[in-house]
Amino acid sequence: MSPDDALMSLERHGTSKIRQSRDLDSITTYGFRGEALPSIASVSRFTLRTRHETSLGGTEVLVNGGKLAHRRDCGMPPGTCIEVAHLFNSVPARRKFLKTENTEAAHIVHLTRLYAIANPDVSFSLIENGRPLFQSPVCANLRERVREIFGRQIAEPLIALEAQENDLSLRGLIGKPGVGRSTRQEMITFVNQRPVFGHTLHYAILESYHTYLPKGRYPIAFLFLDIDARGVDVNVHPTKREVRFRDEGRVRQFVIRAVLDCLREAAGGIKQQPAAADSNLPAPAVPDAIKPAPMNALAPVKAQAESQSARGTSTPPAITKVPVASPEPAAVAQRPLDWRFVGLIHDAYALFETPAGLVLLNRRAAQERILYEDILGRLGEAQPTTQQLLFPIPLELDPVSSATLTEHLGFLRNNGFVIEPFGRNFFRLEALPDWLDPARGEQFARDLVARIRERGLRPDQPDLAHEEIARMASIRGEPTTGETALVNLARRLLSCRNPLTDPRGRPTYYEISRAELEKRFGG
Repeated sequence: MSPDDALMSLERHGTSKIRQSRDLDSITTYGFRGEALPSIASVSRFTLRTRHETSLGGTEVLVNGGKLAHRRDCGMPPGTCIEVAHLFNSVPARRKFLKTENTEAAHIVHLTRLYAIANPDVSFSLIENGRPLFQSPVCANLRERVREIFGRQIAEPLIALEAQENDLSLRGLIGKPGVGRSTRQEMITFVNQRPVFGHTLHYAILESYHTYLPKGRYPIAFLFLDIDARGVDVNVHPTKREVRFRDEGRVRQFVIRAVLDCLREAAGGIKQQPAAADSNLPAPAVPDAIKPAPMNALAPVKAQAESQSARGTSTPPAITKVPVASPEPAAVAQRPLDWRFVGLIHDAYALFETPAGLVLLNRRAAQERILYEDILGRLGEAQPTTQQLLFPIPLELDPVSSATLTEHLGFLRNNGFVIEPFGRNFFRLEALPDWLDPARGEQFARDLVARIRERGLRPDQPDLAHEEIARMASIRGEPTTGETALVNLARRLLSCRNPLTDPRGRPTYYEISRAELEKRFGG
């Protein structure tokens, strides 16, 4: 900027984007509203250095707590550099609302990553105290940028999407059918290259995945919507993080059609089944020494351990396979049950005849209630029982999730998860609670971090945190089948503290009395 523009940029409502009223309908830059820079300068020590490409020298402007300290010439290359120091020094009450340095830095990293995804042809470097927090070089395309930021584990399985309809264009990468996450953190959308959270776009994506993901899971998506600037209002939020479309119905239908077409093509020829858990993703590129052992290869693992022991080396811990439902307690198994199994209805409900009438048992809800109470009881133990893994499971996270995990390693260890840092944004999962199937270890750890990050799980409230962990862990596997197993399932359910509902509040069974049956049939 020129010296005069440098001063003008620090005036409230000063902007170079708007010269006439109709320019408000066609804003295509990333810029904030005009009061952003003076607002920041009013609560910090703010230094702006800038040089126009046609100028021989640059200009430095220093503002301290909203007061202009000086404006002077300086030497610098063409461009603009802004330095903010002593943030909220003039308003210490506001500083109390800041989180820890790691958390605040992680949020800055997250914002930088969004703009990096939107601009693969630009290199990004984020440095704190001389230490790089985030770096991403120029990338050839979107997939390479996603791989650079999120890792190969997420980027490689994504499928490309591209659709065009009149002035609407949608492009990007989305997750395959059945591959989801427990939160929306990896559902990222852009409008005219600007990262936004748009209810219209997010709901359209969720609706498209309705039959391709289990309930409670969210898709992975990096989608760019291009639209005439006059068809979208970017000024509904001070940070331009949210937008409003002039014809939301048309945009929503276009996105749904485009995503559905892509998913149907990806699922073509594949027998679709309700997904009880996410598909396994390829492991990240890590040294062989820390790659996880195949979870279904317990016999070779055991043989390897015995062989190493025979050679005089230390015996590595074995991997324990945990069944979908824990073994039935002997006392419960012997408890009499006056329900007689009749049959299975619609592959979901077990029908029992009882002395009082009929009972319809929701076998999945019943299993989840049993697992929930079993796991909740184990989480309450002072010393949780863990299962060591023969080979640690590598866990690569984004910077925000990495900071969240680092802050709560102690809480997770107290609940049976032994996770060790192993480089920037990289960890090793070395032990799991004995109630968790090792095959689910990586994804469950990711889900836990995501829930903590979204404040859906509060480590500072252990009792509520245990309930949430048990609730998450109880939703797994296929429900029990077979007459004997269903009778035992009913017996165990009736032994629970709260047999009437599952952990999410849904009824586990419904009873129809003989009197009601007689009334229905006019008896």
